[in-house]
Amino acid sequence: MSKDRLNLSEGEIRLGEWCKQQGIKRFLFDLDDTICPTRQVFREVMAEAFDHLASNTSFRTRDEWKADVEEINNRLFEKIGVNPVRWNFVVDELGGKHSLQLPLMNEVKGIFQKIYKTPLAMMNGAEEGLQIIKNIRIPIGIVTHASRDWTKMKYNWLDLARFVQTNDIFVIDENGHKTSESWTQAIQYFRLSPIDCAVVGDSPRSDINPAMEAGVKHCFLVEDPNIWSIHNLPVDQSVKRIKTLKQIIEVV
Repeated sequence: MSKDRLNLSEGEIRLGEWCKQQGIKRFLFDLDDTICPTRQVFREVMAEAFDHLASNTSFRTRDEWKADVEEINNRLFEKIGVNPVRWNFVVDELGGKHSLQLPLMNEVKGIFQKIYKTPLAMMNGAEEGLQIIKNIRIPIGIVTHASRDWTKMKYNWLDLARFVQTNDIFVIDENGHKTSESWTQAIQYFRLSPIDCAVVGDSPRSDINPAMEAGVKHCFLVEDPNIWSIHNLPVDQSVKRIKTLKQIIEVV
């Protein structure tokens, strides 16, 4: 038995053996809400915007502003993707619909941009999960459709250099969505075939289902009851469900 193997836990040994049996050459991770909790920041900033609109107008309640913003945002998300400029379009449409004054619109736009300036920490269990994969010496890649600038900030906030090199991050067009074609491109970027990869993500719509459509056989879904409704779709029964990344060693 090698010295490296002696230093691994039973779970890590089991995961390493599973990877060897399945021919897994790299783990590909989604970033947002898989490694770092961006959904929480979105909701906190959106709540601040709803409060600001309600406090500075007298003709609509906070709940009415919330409903308006969420309807416009969900619709524009389908057209524009995750590009941060989407929020400017949301506010412009909101302002036109309700004849908002320009200063208030600019204030609300500034609030929404806090999403991309708020430092993030690791999700519960994420650091341990990444360390497990590092310990068994399986390379890690990240597949994200956040902007390159925001991805770079998250990379530094989270000190991801401990686990992933910058050239092991594949950024999908922020103006679109993660599709099977996106995952195929990502897998090709890493010079692998789909059966060589295990994919880990929180979104059935953007991570698990399109990765499987691209030919990936082994997917891990990080479940969250608070996931955006537009991402919450059924997944194949073969998908391994975990609550945190450190549970990867418990489901193989």
